[in-house]
Amino acid sequence: AIIGLLVLTTVLLAAAQLFRVHVEHLALVERSRRADEQAHSAMNTLAAFNFSALADSNPFQGKGTQDTIAEGEPVQLNTNVCIAQGNCDQVIRVPHSSDTGSDFTTIPWNQTAPTNSSVIYYRAWRVTTLDPLKRLRRITLAILPVEPNRDVNQPIEPLALRQTDVVQRQ
Repeated sequence: AIIGLLVLTTVLLAAAQLFRVHVEHLALVERSRRADEQAHSAMNTLAAFNFSALADSNPFQGKGTQDTIAEGEPVQLNTNVCIAQGNCDQVIRVPHSSDTGSDFTTIPWNQTAPTNSSVIYYRAWRVTTLDPLKRLRRITLAILPVEPNRDVNQPIEPLALRQTDVVQRQ
């Protein structure tokens, strides 16, 4: 009976561990999917700006305006550029008061999140003019996770990374 109990305990512990790993994987996939949606939406918004309304800027510390950022490569934000140029913001989750749902909204980089809300992602974008006469620009966008134990001034691996060349209206 004791051996049977030991075997049963071992099997239950192994099953619980497998279940935990599976749930963590699902949570990470969902987080990545939401970051991908944020990247798609933000890129559409940035590309729709007029040429004169979106200034050239580069918030990625240690990266030149033409440097590529590889998938999975950690990036570090220059918070001074984020504040001065306004090309970084925060995505916050605001819970509903009447149910368990929540809404996602953006706030400026240096603004404090409202009460009962939490910062979920940092969004940062680099804008580089490739041809001023044609108004051709390259926009690079990174969605970075907010992790409680990591400082934004340290390199963070983006959850989503987009780059596109666009022609903008005057």
